[in-house]
Amino acid sequence: MTSGALFVITLDYAIDLIEDVMEIFKNEKTVESKHSKCIVFVGDIHGDLTAWNAIRSFLKEENALFVFLGDYVDRGNNSLEIIVDLLELKRADPSKFILLRGNHETKEINEYYGFLWELQRKIPTNYHILYEKFNEVFSQMPIAVTINDNQIIGIHGGIPIQAESISNLMKIPKGMISITNPLLLQVLWNDPDDSISNYAPSPRGPGIYLFGWKIFNTFMNNSESKYLIRGHTYLPEGARYFFNGKLLSIFSPLNYVGQRVKGKIAIFCDNNLKLIDLETYRK
Repeated sequence: MTSGALFVITLDYAIDLIEDVMEIFKNEKTVESKHSKCIVFVGDIHGDLTAWNAIRSFLKEENALFVFLGDYVDRGNNSLEIIVDLLELKRADPSKFILLRGNHETKEINEYYGFLWELQRKIPTNYHILYEKFNEVFSQMPIAVTINDNQIIGIHGGIPIQAESISNLMKIPKGMISITNPLLLQVLWNDPDDSISNYAPSPRGPGIYLFGWKIFNTFMNNSESKYLIRGHTYLPEGARYFFNGKLLSIFSPLNYVGQRVKGKIAIFCDNNLKLIDLETYRK
């Protein structure tokens, strides 16, 4: 495992690491199921090494399960170092770390928002081979996790149209590098909106939706779940509750495309959910 500081990554090492972790992800389900008394939830990181070093302060919590909600790459300057560090953690202790797929763990997005350019800059020889390998391993990541018999659901984005419970998400196949499945697209892209009851078109683009309180309540009741924790939404304050406190959206960078963010993570221990301000742990 790396120290969290900048380090040199070679093409051969990165490919070997990806191939090792690929096999781990392939053995995980589309919707993973975990039990733990203490869970650390991490929102989008987006290549922010300062935030990642702060998050690493919590890795000493040996009895905790760590759920990363996606969007590790793009936007920031250190996507490569962070995703390699995360994959090393996953390889070393697969059951302790859940890495969910985010909308930036797709070729349609990371080709244009920084990750491809970063690989070209840092590994100029055969960077395209490594880029393809990364997107292959991204496609094998789970898209959701249920905690403690569905008490908590973790996803990156939101509830898709025609998904009445978590069981609908279990049917989404893994391995799609290009996102052609509308359910997968919406799991990675949809957003909550307290002001609506059903679905509404999203400003993010075609095929993406906002979901309201009625959709949320139906999904959670049918899933016999109490809380949903997700990432995806840019929040300068780092976290925001929706739907009477039953949905928590967290955003974990400290710097995001030149803007300061009060990045946060969430810790759920002994049925108590609290937010942690990463600025306190900034190095």
